[in-house]
Amino acid sequence: MTEIPMKGWLWEMFKEYVRKIRRTASTGAPELSVMREKYQEIYPDASIKILVEEKVGMIVVFNDLETRLTGELDALLDLPELMAYLEKHYGRGKYKINLYHGLTFVATRNFKVKHEDESVPEIWRGIVAANKAREEKEAGSRWG
Repeated sequence: MTEIPMKGWLWEMFKEYVRKIRRTASTGAPELSVMREKYQEIYPDASIKILVEEKVGMIVVFNDLETRLTGELDALLDLPELMAYLEKHYGRGKYKINLYHGLTFVATRNFKVKHEDESVPEIWRGIVAANKAREEKEAGSRWG
């Protein structure tokens, strides 16, 4: 098995979780080698959910955009690559990435794609609208 690099924004999200699940009352905080071993073990079972912030009146709503396994993120572990991905696929906006280990919520982190001239479109708005329309159609077919 290839070793998963302990770097970047994703490792920062994992770090405290790995430290907590390897901590014991008798030994305290784990050694880095113990954390590395546990990280390698749980990484393949983890996933992220990318959400986008949308202001609806005075309420802030977070809409799902995509869910991916962490194993699919190797090319996005460095922050510049992640930000380029968010800009290319979703455009300008405020994003929240939630990290999960199986069904357990691990951490969340916010990212903002912005440009001073606001030339980058908010691509995510079309995705959110399509997702909502699909959900309404599916709900209608269940009850209709």
